[in-house]
Amino acid sequence: MNFIQRDWNNWAGLTWQRKTLYIAAAVLLLYALFDWALMPLYTRQYQSILVPDLLNMPYPSAERRLKSLGLRAVKAEEQYDEQVAAGDVRFQIPEAGTPVKKGRRVYLTISKGHKILTMPKLTGLSERDAQFALEEAELKLGAVDYRTDEFYPAGVVCAQSVAAGADIRHGTRVDISVSIGIEPSEYVVPATVGLSLDQALQLIRQAGLTPGTITEQRTGKLLPNTVVSQSLEAGTVVSKGDTLNLIISILD
Repeated sequence: MNFIQRDWNNWAGLTWQRKTLYIAAAVLLLYALFDWALMPLYTRQYQSILVPDLLNMPYPSAERRLKSLGLRAVKAEEQYDEQVAAGDVRFQIPEAGTPVKKGRRVYLTISKGHKILTMPKLTGLSERDAQFALEEAELKLGAVDYRTDEFYPAGVVCAQSVAAGADIRHGTRVDISVSIGIEPSEYVVPATVGLSLDQALQLIRQAGLTPGTITEQRTGKLLPNTVVSQSLEAGTVVSKGDTLNLIISILD
């Protein structure tokens, strides 16, 4: 090492070959320092990190997972979701597999689970108004049956499958019963020919009868699912619950 110090003190008097040797050695030393020490630090700081899949993961677990990778979790918002459990991640930005830099924020939307609603009162409403009330409450109309009732007049909802005021999940189907009035002295077959199948089935039930077999008949004269004929003549007096069969049209 003494000769290096001596040459440094006598730099001006060194030959160009010796100076070149020292310069080359200095360049190699700087390259080695950069390659072995500085470059790994730079690479670790700026290398890409793949965002993990956090969907359906509880938020605390997702937060810890991101932190372990050098990323930051940000709770963006909470939304109701029928499929994802409350408190779990239902959406993330950026998506899983996206390459990002260390320290990047990952925005997470958290599920609030099922939306719980209050069941509205439907009894006393007309069938149509009851359907509107269900839609407004974010519920769905389920099965509709028709029955005699001593209190509610014909056409009014007299019973509902979920009691008014009860907690109910968003989108649940609610069945209703519609009054056909007091018990009639006789049951009369309704006229269904020319009606759509849905209209005919509703009319049959309202008359206190039971829809029977539905047979299809090809015809080009009527719209599909139009009643072509019925098994009992309209106006015939029958017993409660008797069956009425229908023939409906289909396209040729």
